[in-house]
Amino acid sequence: MSIKILLINPNMYKYPPVLPIGLEYIKESLINSNYDVDILDLTFSDDPFLDIKETLKKTKFDLIGFSIRNIDSCIYFNNQYFLPDFKKIIDFLKEFKIPIIIGGSGFSASPEEIFNYLKPDYGIIGPAEKAFLDFLDLWKNNCVDIKIINGWKYGIDSDLVPIRSTNLDYARYLKSDGLIGFTTHVGCSNHCPYCIEANKKVDFRKIQSIIREINSLSSYGYNHYHLSDSEFNQDLEFCKKFCRELAKINSNLKWTLYMKPNPYDEELFQLLRKSNAYLITLSVDSYDKIQKKNNYSYDNLENIIEYCKKYNIELAIDLLTGYPYESVESTKTVIQFFKDNRPKSVGISFYYRLFNNTELFQLIKKDLNLKKKLTRPLSDDDDCLNPIFFHQYTKDEIQELIQGDTLFKIAGLTLGVNYQLK
Repeated sequence: MSIKILLINPNMYKYPPVLPIGLEYIKESLINSNYDVDILDLTFSDDPFLDIKETLKKTKFDLIGFSIRNIDSCIYFNNQYFLPDFKKIIDFLKEFKIPIIIGGSGFSASPEEIFNYLKPDYGIIGPAEKAFLDFLDLWKNNCVDIKIINGWKYGIDSDLVPIRSTNLDYARYLKSDGLIGFTTHVGCSNHCPYCIEANKKVDFRKIQSIIREINSLSSYGYNHYHLSDSEFNQDLEFCKKFCRELAKINSNLKWTLYMKPNPYDEELFQLLRKSNAYLITLSVDSYDKIQKKNNYSYDNLENIIEYCKKYNIELAIDLLTGYPYESVESTKTVIQFFKDNRPKSVGISFYYRLFNNTELFQLIKKDLNLKKKLTRPLSDDDDCLNPIFFHQYTKDEIQELIQGDTLFKIAGLTLGVNYQLK
């Protein structure tokens, strides 16, 4: 008898709404292994508890997968904390006596802490396409001996070509300013001391698998995409090969992506333009020590700005400034640099969200003076699930440094994302 699995997307944040492509990938992987799978998307639900009840009343499921994309909205201004609502849903699901396994990038941020808070039956950290299948083999035979499975040990199915848009209301997402995403890899080789995604093994999908996925989506008339990788340019040659292939498939296609300041060369920007990339969001730190960790300088930033202008690609900067022990002169330098070398926009973040498994957390934990610059007290056993931020500046101080230049926007004061600026 086939095992019936329900995958739930509880993410109801709508600024913009984000398609749960991770669940689509997992669904395809499970279906390819002869599992029976449905997706329940609660993004636009008026009553998630009623929708869950009706779904579980209609169909008998053997297992529920619950995906957590984010713990909170991660930006200080207009911050929204999602976990309490997720807990209510998990507690409601438990009434139906169906085992629950949780995963997603939000869960991977603080897996043990979130597991203890939500109290599901199982969890998967990192990529789940292969790990979920191995878990199911063990679970069917009552041989699961750990509660939290490390998906990074399994990696991804690089051959997977998910058949998408069959369980989700894509039209409603697009009408609400959402975009269709796709991925080229998981993991990130950057060494950002505040980031939960840093120092994760990079595992690439096969380029032809990605192209087949995009071709399938294009056949439904979709032609506008956002790359869902944390940073596109993990491997320069892979990026170039992908852009060459993408440029071949659909002249009406356009896409936007995130990049880091290194690696790159001029040919990459030529190929990005040929593949109809119209906007790059570039993640930048003002602190020179973090720049050095990630092997870039202001010279690299200047080159990228010039290449984007040369090849008619708009450039939005995501700027982080005010790291512990960073001087105000460092912040003044980066602001002046972008005033002189003007991209399309610069979004400034100066509140650092703390996660208890990062280098930043350990740094602050040891320094009483740094603790004084937190948005709430930090207890000795703090799990950082309830949002807590470090900051050296106030909004007024940053606005004084910007001096009214409309190039700069303080992240979070208005809702939205960079691709909505077009």
